[in-house]
Amino acid sequence: MALTLLLGGTHAAQAQTDSTATAEPDSAVVNGVGGLTPPPAGLPSAEFETYNLDGTGVRYTAAITGLYTTGTVERVYFTTSHTGSLAAGHWQFPAAVSYSYGRQSGQLKERELLLLTTPDYRLGKWKFYTLAELETSNLRAIDHRVVLGAGAGYQLYADSTNSEVSVSTFLLDENTYYDTEPALERHVVRNSTRLKVRLNRGVFSASTLLFYQPALENPDEDYRVNNSTILAFKLYQHLALNLAYTFSYESVVVQNRSRANGTLSVGFAYSSGK
Repeated sequence: MALTLLLGGTHAAQAQTDSTATAEPDSAVVNGVGGLTPPPAGLPSAEFETYNLDGTGVRYTAAITGLYTTGTVERVYFTTSHTGSLAAGHWQFPAAVSYSYGRQSGQLKERELLLLTTPDYRLGKWKFYTLAELETSNLRAIDHRVVLGAGAGYQLYADSTNSEVSVSTFLLDENTYYDTEPALERHVVRNSTRLKVRLNRGVFSASTLLFYQPALENPDEDYRVNNSTILAFKLYQHLALNLAYTFSYESVVVQNRSRANGTLSVGFAYSSGK
């Protein structure tokens, strides 16, 4: 079992401010350059490899982040996420759930839910994936979004320190139902390419996930770019100091929703198990 507690830290999330937002769109849904907020609790969006484990066994993690400020602006922000993974032989069955909630000056600014699973089959340096995702977001005016997909990945580099470089590509079928007047539904088929880098050197470790997800029909005007980066300093056997940053950018947005957002947090992480 692993338990992660990220307390305090700095949050540049769109749920609280527009510090990372670009100019606002001028139509209900635009097929130009637009934005996507970070997934709840810092989880990358579709095709995230939920806790890639070596060997066999079960792992569980839990995370919580809280923020409360008073003064000129009263802000309350809370997120929690949970992941579990069962690895047996060549198979791995990971799943994740995440929820975030934020208010500013008494008004609801963010309420997001994400459910994600990415089962995979490992064969040497290759991995073959399936994916299912469900998310809701009042911040992005998404009543619900359903994503199904499949893909393959290849490990380019690995060493005895558990450092790794890998790439993967997915085909995603995405249906989004927006909470707008009138109601709006979008169906998009995307390609999703991911670069994963993990580096371990003594008590220091760093990992990053970079995603590029263009629509097949209109890749120049309908695409996403997502990044999640974590720097960690190991304090004790199971305790580390973490600095995490997530950034997301989407080219199709609902009116008055920001185009690009980032979240920066710092805190402690506790973990045990495989």
